[in-house]
Amino acid sequence: MKKQLAARDIILEEGEITALYLRLSRDDDTEGESNSIANQRALLMDYARKQHFKNVRVFVDDGVSGATVQHRPAMMELLALVEAGKVKTVIVKDMSRLGRNHIEVGQLVEIIFPMHNVRLIALGDGVDSANGEDDFTPFRNVINEWYLKDLSRKLRSSQRIKSSQGYAIGQPPFGYVYGTEDKKRWVIDETAAETVRLIYRLRLEMTSVNDIAKILKSRRILIPSAYLTQTGIRMPTRKSVHGEFFWSVGMVRQILVNRSYAGDIVNFRTYSKSYKLRQRLPNPEEKWEVHENAHEPIIKRADWEHVQRSFGHTKLRKPKNAEKNMLSGYLVCSDCGASLNYKCPSDKPHNHYFSCHNNRQNNGLCATTHHIRVDSITDIVTHGIRGIIFFASYFEDEFVKLVTSEHYRRIQIQQRLNQKDLASVQARDKELDRLYEKIYEDQALGRLPEDRFLMLAAKYDEEQAALRLRIRNLKKIVAEEKRHEMNADGFLALVRRRTDFEELNPEILREFIDKVVVFHRQKEQGVFTQIVKIHFKMIGHVILPALDEKKLAGLQMGFGREDAKVLAA
Repeated sequence: MKKQLAARDIILEEGEITALYLRLSRDDDTEGESNSIANQRALLMDYARKQHFKNVRVFVDDGVSGATVQHRPAMMELLALVEAGKVKTVIVKDMSRLGRNHIEVGQLVEIIFPMHNVRLIALGDGVDSANGEDDFTPFRNVINEWYLKDLSRKLRSSQRIKSSQGYAIGQPPFGYVYGTEDKKRWVIDETAAETVRLIYRLRLEMTSVNDIAKILKSRRILIPSAYLTQTGIRMPTRKSVHGEFFWSVGMVRQILVNRSYAGDIVNFRTYSKSYKLRQRLPNPEEKWEVHENAHEPIIKRADWEHVQRSFGHTKLRKPKNAEKNMLSGYLVCSDCGASLNYKCPSDKPHNHYFSCHNNRQNNGLCATTHHIRVDSITDIVTHGIRGIIFFASYFEDEFVKLVTSEHYRRIQIQQRLNQKDLASVQARDKELDRLYEKIYEDQALGRLPEDRFLMLAAKYDEEQAALRLRIRNLKKIVAEEKRHEMNADGFLALVRRRTDFEELNPEILREFIDKVVVFHRQKEQGVFTQIVKIHFKMIGHVILPALDEKKLAGLQMGFGREDAKVLAA
């Protein structure tokens, strides 16, 4: 039976506080404090008034977990007053409001409160330290913690189920909101999406992240947290200390690397080691769950991928006495694969060049500079694009035959096999998740013995670890293959839109060029030569036939048009 609470008047010394502590783990749908907090407040205030407690102060942690004391602001404030000797009585609705970590709650009840002569009252549990120790209190604290542990396990299970259905388990990023028809799906918030598009457009124009932040500040564009607050979409967890227009480099970069803007959902990028810890740790990529094309993209996938490549070793900062170069981010070293850095020596403002990042760092990864002048590489790329446009425009059949040779067909077959293998492995991984949930449920309900549960769980864990390592490797292979996927028809459609190409510009580069591989120049028989291989989007590196007059006439008769000779000239 519960002990009767002492119904005596408590006469407090001047300055001593009767602390009413209220806590709820999550907010409900009402504005301001939740209903449960309001109920706790009414219950405790009524009790304090009827029992004639004086100098009452209320401490509220609304929407805060009871797993630990340190992350509860009101509790920390209360404990500071306890240690200062200013608190006489602490009243809570029940012991679970004090916390769900039985070790920390035990320290409060058995050490900290008695040490400072603080009386503890838990109304719902019939606890009053003025009546002596309650032997059942430690067991009650353990039960409260078991509840939290079970709740955490159920939450993780529900998140897995939600993710398996293709839904995101986090809040929509800046630029998206929950839909009205399917409230679990993200839809575009056009006002915020315009800011996202501006950020990507600036980056595609080779603007540095720092300069993008400055542009946003100068235009007085609201930062995401300020926008969400003013539009009432949701309240941020914390306010910016620098103001509502202060865009930081971190904010801009976070938007630029967020895969959600290309239409994808990535779940389980972070995890917590324990339900008692708030710290989130990065999850290995093989444990992510990715759902491609899950919602309408704000940014085209090709543009998003191009922006990701811009975060390599190529620096986009504006060099002194020169503008940024549009080829930055496209040139790679043939030996080590690193990006080529754009340089403009201050003493030679017209001698702009690119050279290997690793060689300049002198880190032992590349022995040669792969130096190439900007004017030279610009001419090479310009002529390469003109050549492929001319050949594809006027000899379409020969072009298709060239890029769909037996070599390319073999590559496509291997791509399909890898994609099929990846889909099969991912399906088995999800099946193991469902099996694990089933045996856990069977064990909890007594349908599966403990030893059998442990054996199956170990078996599933071992298989899943091997599967996720395989998934990680296959994803890398498939992603790289997809990025270089051959699509002759798509390239021809691009060519037809660009037959009037005259001068190289960033837009042409984004549409046509995947990468440009630069070799170090070699000296042969007193002559320097340098190989440059252009890899086009959708078709890769293609070697076009040399078009002398005889070859041109043959192609014109077999595949071409009458005006090909004029354009070739």
